[in-house]
Amino acid sequence: MKPSHKPVSPRVCARPWSWIIAILTVLHLTAVVAEPLRFFSQSDFQAGPEFLALRRWTAPYAEWLYLDHGYFFFAPNPGPSHLLAVSKEPIRGAGSSREDYLAVYPDRREQQPRLLYHRYFMLSEFYNNTFAPDRLLPEDLADGEFVARWKRDRARYEQLSASLGRSLSRELGVDQVELRRLERVLFTPEQVLRQGWRLDDPRGLVLLDEGPPPTGPVPTGPVPTGPVPTGEEGVLR
Repeated sequence: MKPSHKPVSPRVCARPWSWIIAILTVLHLTAVVAEPLRFFSQSDFQAGPEFLALRRWTAPYAEWLYLDHGYFFFAPNPGPSHLLAVSKEPIRGAGSSREDYLAVYPDRREQQPRLLYHRYFMLSEFYNNTFAPDRLLPEDLADGEFVARWKRDRARYEQLSASLGRSLSRELGVDQVELRRLERVLFTPEQVLRQGWRLDDPRGLVLLDEGPPPTGPVPTGPVPTGPVPTGEEGVLR
């Protein structure tokens, strides 16, 4: 006689719990994609308002679970890296070499172990991402909301520059310093494979402008920077 087996009914979550789990899953996935959407929509001056609002709404949960870390860092298309150059006087003229600075951060020859280098690397990238130009183009002045946002961003950038300047002055043992942003551009395959450019080739280090070239009346900026070389003249040699 064959033993009888009772049919086992499949386990089904009760409907109220199904709705609760579904809603929590959607909210979690929304927090996961909030930071990439904000980052993807940002320009040099602002991010998409709808994605920025979404990011702020999910901020407590996203930051609690550390879902707001960097995106688009290496893939799919890695971009240029940025360095922080420190000098005793404003950089003027056609161009200069790395040796003209008191220090350049990060510098893997100076910052060891690798974790310390990485901390300076993240600092220089944060400084560049916080950048706001010292002046606006005339056509941008008609947008009052844009100008107000630029003033807030510029004030934040100046506060960060002043704080870094005080800290680096103490570290380097000087009265005051001038901070400038450098960009390490990506070389083309032809430059690397055919022309033999090395990754640390000085031709790939560019001194970045502090603002657009003046073409007309511009607002008075609180931080004078002097003429900044552009184009080929901005390449550090």
